[in-house]
Amino acid sequence: MNPITYLTDQIMIPFLNFSYHSIYPNFGFGIILLTIIVKIILYPLTKQQFESMKKMQTMMPTFKKLKEKYKDNPQQLQLETMKIYKENKINPLGGCLPMLVQLPFLFALFYTMNGKSFENLISSGDVFPGFTTFWLSNLSQPDPLFILPIVIGLSTYFGQKMSATDPNQQKILMFMPVLMV
Repeated sequence: MNPITYLTDQIMIPFLNFSYHSIYPNFGFGIILLTIIVKIILYPLTKQQFESMKKMQTMMPTFKKLKEKYKDNPQQLQLETMKIYKENKINPLGGCLPMLVQLPFLFALFYTMNGKSFENLISSGDVFPGFTTFWLSNLSQPDPLFILPIVIGLSTYFGQKMSATDPNQQKILMFMPVLMV
């Protein structure tokens, strides 16, 4: 059994069922609660990722100077770069590796909401299927007004606007909200 299937079938679906029957009888509330719990569990990795990215951003002027100084000697450039990483305790993969650990959880959340197990759970006769007071009357169906994709795009945009300080990086990251939508 792959890790995503395991997380979906053994942890997330039972949690949603427990949440519905023991905490509050609404799967929308359960999904929000599950998402918050996953974010809390993954927070140390997210914090480490952002700290590593900030360190790399503060060292960018130093790396640019090194590139100019050793533009004709790539081996010396690499040695000096590694020396700076070591002196400043920077892990060049520190921004990427925590994200790789988080991916199975994020994929599991996605597959949980789009899988047959959730559809079966939500469509049983004694279950209230969604947010009838909002625009989603059944959470197993796609968002008919595309409100959620717009919210995701906006939150991605503002999150990147706050975290990216380099203007070049901001230009590149402006495509991410579009891709998320």
